[in-house]
Amino acid sequence: MSEAVEAPHERTLIANLTPRLRVKLIRFKMLEVESQREVIVKSTGRMHRVAEVRVADESAKILLTIWDNDIELIETGKSYVIRNGYVNEFSYRMRLTRGQFGELLLSETPVETVNDSCDMSKPFAGKKPKKKRERSEKGRTFRGTQKRESRGYCSWKSF
Repeated sequence: MSEAVEAPHERTLIANLTPRLRVKLIRFKMLEVESQREVIVKSTGRMHRVAEVRVADESAKILLTIWDNDIELIETGKSYVIRNGYVNEFSYRMRLTRGQFGELLLSETPVETVNDSCDMSKPFAGKKPKKKRERSEKGRTFRGTQKRESRGYCSWKSF
């Protein structure tokens, strides 16, 4: 793993991350490995190892998802840089990831202090998922006429 040359004007803080954001450069300190599991990718049928790692910088902390060989490269307490990564959202939690074309590199300047109070992986914790609109009990369309089911016929696509 080589060391990254960092430009301060390119750097993004964890507190400024939003879902589906492309990240040019982000520096963080690795705190702990939360979970590690093996998954089978549906499109290829191959088995991969996935780990979720808690990382933090001066502004906040977030979950980092790492795959396969990157799991052996990281060590607790060291500082790393991700170039060309992105932020995704999975099960109502934001996660930072290297992605297919990104790089995970050892940082030349370590992150000394970390902020544990602000957890950016849970920005949606207080929000309820959107509910789908419930169907009318009367079985009526927007025009006010009865739907097929209420008239005794099968539903539109069930025959």
